[in-house]
Amino acid sequence: MDSKTAIIAGASGLIGRSLTQQLLQSESYGQVIALVRKPLGIQHEKLSEITTDFDALETMEAFPKGDDIFCCLGTTQAKSKDKESYRKVDYHYCYNLAERGLREGASRFFLISSLGAKKGSRNFYLNLKGELEHAISFLNYRTIYIFRPSLLRGDRNENRPGEKFAQFITRIIPFIGPWKKYRPIHADKVVDAMLKVARQEDKGCYFYESEIMRKM
Repeated sequence: MDSKTAIIAGASGLIGRSLTQQLLQSESYGQVIALVRKPLGIQHEKLSEITTDFDALETMEAFPKGDDIFCCLGTTQAKSKDKESYRKVDYHYCYNLAERGLREGASRFFLISSLGAKKGSRNFYLNLKGELEHAISFLNYRTIYIFRPSLLRGDRNENRPGEKFAQFITRIIPFIGPWKKYRPIHADKVVDAMLKVARQEDKGCYFYESEIMRKM
């Protein structure tokens, strides 16, 4: 496979950190460009960082050229004052990234969504993710990969007491039958799945939920 350029947004998050490290180690990518608010603190010959104002993605003058765009952007209720603030990050930033990347010649888009995402859901978060999936699926990329993990496991840089409690509870719940798909998944498993499909030469729009990623 020819050496490609990967562009990643959300490189400081749980999945983004792991993904960045694995992209740097991958022989498939000769360059990794991270769109960041502040430096990641990583030194690597393949890594370039571009300080980015995500409110201005559409008009950003120095948007890089790349083959594959990996979108790991997302916020939390603790960081967002209201639903509009949440929507700005989890919908507009992601969609604007996809749209701008396409204009600049990217051919594949990789999106981290959520298990249960569904446009029209009564749950604000799941509806938002579903709206984003729907909108991005109509963009003219050669390939779109959408990953729907359940509750994520892994070591975060930030403290999320609610999430830690949920992870503890899910460790003692037997996930069997129809509940099996809700088992938490480690962020590294999601990243492994992303890089595995990145080695494929698909065309179209594909969805991967936790149980599929776990088996991969």
